[in-house]
This record gives sequence, structure tokens and C-alpha cells, in this order.
Amino acid sequence: MARPPDDEELYLDTVDGVRLEALQVVPPEPSGTLVACHPHPLFGGTMTNKVIHSLYKVFRDAGFASLRFNFRGAGESSGSHGHGVLEEQDVAAAWQHQLTFLRDDETCPRVLGGFSFGSVVGLRYASRCAPCTHRVGIGIPLQRGHDFSFLTDPDPRPLFLLAGTRDEFCPEDDFRQLVDEARGAGNKVHASLVPEANHFFDRLGHVLRQEMEHIACQILGQEPSPTTYPVVRL
Repeated sequence: MARPPDDEELYLDTVDGVRLEALQVVPPEPSGTLVACHPHPLFGGTMTNKVIHSLYKVFRDAGFASLRFNFRGAGESSGSHGHGVLEEQDVAAAWQHQLTFLRDDETCPRVLGGFSFGSVVGLRYASRCAPCTHRVGIGIPLQRGHDFSFLTDPDPRPLFLLAGTRDEFCPEDDFRQLVDEARGAGNKVHASLVPEANHFFDRLGHVLRQEMEHIACQILGQEPSPTTYPVVRL
């Protein structure tokens, strides 16, 4: 396998004048694009979070033009926390930047993924973003008071959901119920649970990466590698 290009540092400007710190990798001929959204900045979440970094690297290695960024007020990004509302403008800035790499090929997958708080903001933005073709939510915080009802609205685009069976913010029963409700609306949902994994997949990063690689292969229409580590596919 050819070595992927090095990360490139850049800054993105939002419509309300916030400057966002970001990292991207762009192969010569991208197989698709990914925007990865990190967990809650008020609890230490940044684009260097291990879950988001893994998502970014897996899609990078699959040939995607991949981008991760710091929400406003995190890392070197300007501005201050916007309670998940203003952060949608951050996602919009990252998304519009990534679309520039696929202007001549609308058949390439355009993926929006997020972990924890990043899944709240990212998936909510994706629900209104027609150019997005695939959605990825990891550790969606169903016990934090967020409204995820938009995931149970009819939507033809594939939705990939991943959580741990011991995720303190995404209880297994609630996760299964959301998957059932989304499928009941006719949606195409790919959902997996990692046994014994907590919210951050501590000590189970190898299983997390396996499942991310499985997701990337499905999005690209490729045959995934055989499962090495235990996982429950719903």
C-alpha cells in the first residue's frame, strides 16, 4: 500500500467570522470525502481525540480526502462554545471546503461523521445537507438530552451507527430502540455494538478500527475483511 500524503494544516472561515484550525489529507485522486467532528470541547474534546483520529486515519487510508477540525473555542480555533447550535456553522465551513475536491465527480461518496457531541452536530447538519451521501455516528449521546428524532425521519441515505455495550452516554437498550425506529421509518441503517466498550472505547481501539474499516469498505462498495474481533451487528 502506498504511503498516504502527510497531513496539511489549514484554517477555515465560518460565515460568522470564526476561524477554525483544521488538518486535512488529500490524495491525488480521492475516492470520496470525509468531514470528522470531534467530541464536546468543554470536556476536553478536540480533533486529536483518539476516536476521531482513528476515523480520520481509516478513511485517509481508504483514499478519502479527509478533514478534521477544531470546533470554535477548541484548540487554536477562535470564538467560543456555541452550545451545539453555532457549531453547525463550523461543520458547514468544513463541508463546503471538502466539496471542492469532488466538483467534477458527483458519484464519489461524501461522508459526514462524528463522535459523541460531534455526532449530534454533524448528523443534525447532515440531515439538512443534500450533498451528503453517507452519515456516520459513533457513541451518539442519547442520555445527554439531545434530540435525535431527525434520525427516525424517512431518509434514503445510509446511516452507520457504532457504540459500545457499556457506553455510559449511549445505553444499549436506547441504542437498539433508535435503530429499530429508524429502520421502521424505512431507513437503511448499519448498526454495530462493541462488547464491553465504554464511551471512549478504552483498551478496545483495535475493535473500533476494525469497525471503521468495515464502514469505509461498505461505503466504497468493497468486500470488508473478515471480522477478527467480536462485535454485534444489529
